[in-house]
Amino acid sequence: MVMIGHDSLRFVAYPISDPDPETGIATINWIAEKQFPLDADWKKEDWNRQADINDFLPLFDDWRFDWIDVPALIEGADVVYEYPMVDRDPLPRWTDGRVTLMGDAAHPTYPVGSNGASQAIIDARVIGAKLLEHGLTPAALEAYEAEVRPVTTAVGLANRAGGGPDAVLQWVEDRCGGAFDTIDDVIPREELAAHAAKYKSIAGFSIEELNARPPIIPEGARVNR
Repeated sequence: MVMIGHDSLRFVAYPISDPDPETGIATINWIAEKQFPLDADWKKEDWNRQADINDFLPLFDDWRFDWIDVPALIEGADVVYEYPMVDRDPLPRWTDGRVTLMGDAAHPTYPVGSNGASQAIIDARVIGAKLLEHGLTPAALEAYEAEVRPVTTAVGLANRAGGGPDAVLQWVEDRCGGAFDTIDDVIPREELAAHAAKYKSIAGFSIEELNARPPIIPEGARVNR
């Protein structure tokens, strides 16, 4: 995976297939991200609109390196879509009686940190655990919300405030304008490690913390009906 740029303009790319054994060609997913003012006249909340690469390709025209050619990736796509990266305030409540929310419906987050899907999976596991503990009752849903909502609220606010992994890109831009010979001269490794550890702890990605926890759903547990 590669991430290039900073908060206002960045490019993300990663393979989603193995290279073809004969041609060496792989399917690559890429994202060209441009920041707009909040009051910009732009269609929001539409994830199915085809984009015209000429609207943004010039911004990346000189992003050609010996290890990646950004304009070539953009021009090589069969079709390109544009979508907004939408931020939402954390909800004060998810549960109403026998109905609750989970996943993006409960905690939509600015899409940095690669944890939207993982948080939804945790939601499902915790709902299952609380149903086992409290039975098929509203109390189970209330217990689920009480455990998970504070955590996902912290993740959402961290992503909004630049607390996610992407923040280091803007650090480099602010400190040296992106021009450096050795990244250690711009951001010491200790600072990078501390930032990563903090976000892993907030998002639940810390291997040590995860391994120290008991299973969410005990083996052989059964729901009380």
